[in-house]
Amino acid sequence: MKPPDRYSPSYRKDELTTIFQHARRGESLCYVGIAGIGKSNIVKILNREREFRRQYLGNETDTLHFPDIDATIWDRTPTGLWRLMLESLQVATTHLPATTVDTKVISLTEEETYRRRIQAQINHICQNLKHKLMFVLDDFDAAFLLGPLHMLEQFNTYRSDGNKGCLSYLIITKQLPTVLGRKFELERRSKFYDLFRTNIFALGPYVASDAVHMVRYLNREAGGPFERGELTQMQYLAGGHARLLKVIFETWLKQPPASTNVVAYFAENADVQQECERIFGGLHRPEREAALRIAHDELSSADLSAVDHLVRRGLLPGVGNPEWFSPVWGEFLRRKEQEG
Repeated sequence: MKPPDRYSPSYRKDELTTIFQHARRGESLCYVGIAGIGKSNIVKILNREREFRRQYLGNETDTLHFPDIDATIWDRTPTGLWRLMLESLQVATTHLPATTVDTKVISLTEEETYRRRIQAQINHICQNLKHKLMFVLDDFDAAFLLGPLHMLEQFNTYRSDGNKGCLSYLIITKQLPTVLGRKFELERRSKFYDLFRTNIFALGPYVASDAVHMVRYLNREAGGPFERGELTQMQYLAGGHARLLKVIFETWLKQPPASTNVVAYFAENADVQQECERIFGGLHRPEREAALRIAHDELSSADLSAVDHLVRRGLLPGVGNPEWFSPVWGEFLRRKEQEG
């Protein structure tokens, strides 16, 4: 069956291949991507686009499940996290034979009750039904930043209870987990971090074919108001950034650029500026400082590590190349004052 029109058959091919390979092996991984880069589209494919997944999973399509936790709605408590986890697990496996667990024990707190129910469900699915689970921990920055550490370690405990090779995690963040979890000494003390420490990848902007497909999809959804030349220009201005592409498209639809300097036109637009601020705010402080110094031609040797991170994220094509992924983003930086 043809994949949904929103996504081409080769959409995020490298990233999805990596994710599905890890899920099949029961191994965890982490993708770090700037704000608006298109992380939510990957989550949708994993949990909702069955026919798309079939391209990668074949006869394992119905025995590998991807319950997703949206940490942006987390209430910042361990109990709240386990509630979200249990709900997502139930939604993703609602069609499977159920198990029951007795939680009517006086000594159990609400948090302990949730943890016990989650463990029982995981064990049933992985050990009794012989299925596999990869929990998608989306926008998980706050969990690494706030902890507590014993809450994070519970993810390893779920796996250690007879589920190695069957239970894994896809962690999606804007910033590096080790930096976010520095106060907990995450890199040194966390067994949960050990699950994915060697499998941390950067989620960069769309490759050209994905960007072309997405802008054409937006145009079809809007009734086809733009010619190919205008769509190509939008793609160039956004540089493969998913959310920026959508904002530029919608801005152009409401008020086409009046001048020939389209880069300046969009850099001055309030909605575009807001999206650029989101990208900027999601970077680590050294990355922000280096980005501003590049924009003002004041880069020093002390910035090389941060510049390397910007390259890995896909914002810069190379260490010695000051051309940003998007000319609009570059213009935004040139107009922005350096941080004190």
